[in-house]
Amino acid sequence: MSTSRGTLPRPSPSNNAVVVLGAGRGLAAVLRALRGQGTRLTVIVSIADRRGDGDEEQRRVTGASVEDLRRSLEALSGEEGALLRAMRRPLTIERLGQHPLGNLVIASAASAFDDYGRASAWFGEQLGIEGSVLPATSEAVQWDLEPFEDADDANAQGDSADEPSRLRFIGDRIDSPLAAIEAIEHCHCALLAPGSLYRSVLSTAAVPDLAAALKATQARVVWIANLEHDPDQRPSMTVVGHLLALRSNGVRVDAALYDPTAALKFDAGELERYGVEGIPRTLRNTRDPRTHDPERLRSALGELIALQPAAGPGRPRD
Repeated sequence: MSTSRGTLPRPSPSNNAVVVLGAGRGLAAVLRALRGQGTRLTVIVSIADRRGDGDEEQRRVTGASVEDLRRSLEALSGEEGALLRAMRRPLTIERLGQHPLGNLVIASAASAFDDYGRASAWFGEQLGIEGSVLPATSEAVQWDLEPFEDADDANAQGDSADEPSRLRFIGDRIDSPLAAIEAIEHCHCALLAPGSLYRSVLSTAAVPDLAAALKATQARVVWIANLEHDPDQRPSMTVVGHLLALRSNGVRVDAALYDPTAALKFDAGELERYGVEGIPRTLRNTRDPRTHDPERLRSALGELIALQPAAGPGRPRD
């Protein structure tokens, strides 16, 4: 199933165009914070699964690979209407258990359109969302981790706990929709949403077409950091380890937005040594320190986007 490179609208340069890449609950939190900010928003979402995570046919039938497309569409929907409630409604499928109706409908629409991007665009129109939600890859693919053959290639200069793994995509087509590539090339600001390092961030931003677009864009690429250690990674993995994993997998990072009071500790001086600007802001929710406070995140992102220099295509940053 492929996303046609000519079926989706192509963005033009804009000083309020924002691109957010990621998956999972961290991405949904960022989208809720950005909703209503007056930005022209493009969301690029992973539809990739790790090899060996469940039965492939079952995931296809239940629409599990489009879970984050559905969550992103929900997060950008301004009204709690009947369609939105129906999308969240669990539906029991014999022998396959309960799954959100929205997953099944999006997967069915993608099959009917033969295009994940068109299916997401159609659903977004029905929900009246702000912006657009695009898949990171033209087809649902798989990924796996493998060690780098040469540690120097990975820039693994720190402790062995910080040595990153290479995320390898598996599939016949790992290309991305042209609309997603052009959105990055012409955006005013590119944000990497918080989330699981490999399952959410790298499974989206490390897709070859998207990583190349991030390298070429004039916009600043800002990593919105987690508040706690990634449960999928070693507890000893440091912030530098996260940064090395991003960079060694080809993902550019210019700045890191982080909470200096969070469990995941950042050192602005250490970030600077790696050429990354540290942007400390209070982001934690006082009721649940593991999650971002919606209003604090909204304020920090609003300030960040307002301060970005106007982007222009074809002139990559140094």
